[in-house]
Amino acid sequence: MRPLTFKGFLKTYLQELAGTPTTSLSRLVDLSRTENPRLREPLFLYACASKQTDRFLTLAKDYPQFKDAAKLARLYNWQELQAALETNGGSIPTGYQKVYDSYRSKRDQHKNEEHTKTLIWQKVLKLKQEKAVSNYRIYKTLNLNPGNANAFLKHGDTTKLSLPTARKTLAYLETL
Repeated sequence: MRPLTFKGFLKTYLQELAGTPTTSLSRLVDLSRTENPRLREPLFLYACASKQTDRFLTLAKDYPQFKDAAKLARLYNWQELQAALETNGGSIPTGYQKVYDSYRSKRDQHKNEEHTKTLIWQKVLKLKQEKAVSNYRIYKTLNLNPGNANAFLKHGDTTKLSLPTARKTLAYLETL
């Protein structure tokens, strides 16, 4: 699976916020100016990522709502802006930083889930030992695939169980 790019995230995010499958800058500028102000920050970032900053600024030049975007465009090129967002640069307005933080959360979701499953596995091991519960009893009671359940329970292979299933396993052991 290809890693999520910021541009790809912005495209999907804009379409979700706009409620339409378009990425037309002129259409989205109009929507953000009148009906949907939440589009402003991701729209500017998408224009930058798509190398359409000048076109965006031309479309938005007569609207005071986009003054901060014009200021950012004067201060940063796309690579500098992305680097400032990644490091939480202090001069970036919070609306733009929130969009980047949403991207970072989505991008790192898998890594965060793996960490959570590792912590759950550690608790499961401890509870399993304290309550003297066999792997067989766990996967039979919870109706889990024996191979995947054993890989998780014996070896800590977090790729073998989903996060909801790992949580269900922990909840089961906590109720015994």
